[in-house]
Amino acid sequence: MRHKIISVSAAKAQLLRLVRRADEEGEAFVLTRDGSPLAALVPIEDYESLLETADVLSDPVARRDLQEALEDESRGRLWKRDRRGRWVRAGRGHGAAPKRVA
Repeated sequence: MRHKIISVSAAKAQLLRLVRRADEEGEAFVLTRDGSPLAALVPIEDYESLLETADVLSDPVARRDLQEALEDESRGRLWKRDRRGRWVRAGRGHGAAPKRVA
């Protein structure tokens, strides 16, 4: 996530414009006072994503499940359904053809 740095006083004068840019263009802003960061103005999607990530990282069971899923992916132990609804082994990487398993 890229952000622009802006002073609190400048942000105060342009708040509506900054909120529109965050909403419509996905821009993020770090608000500073005397050059020190104080707060951030981010698109709501980014904020919600940060909250969800924090929830997952604070849950030991979710972290373990995520780690196992990453290990499965790195070892090629992924499955998906083909167009007919059959389970097939998913290929490694992008563009790899799935291998059918009976």
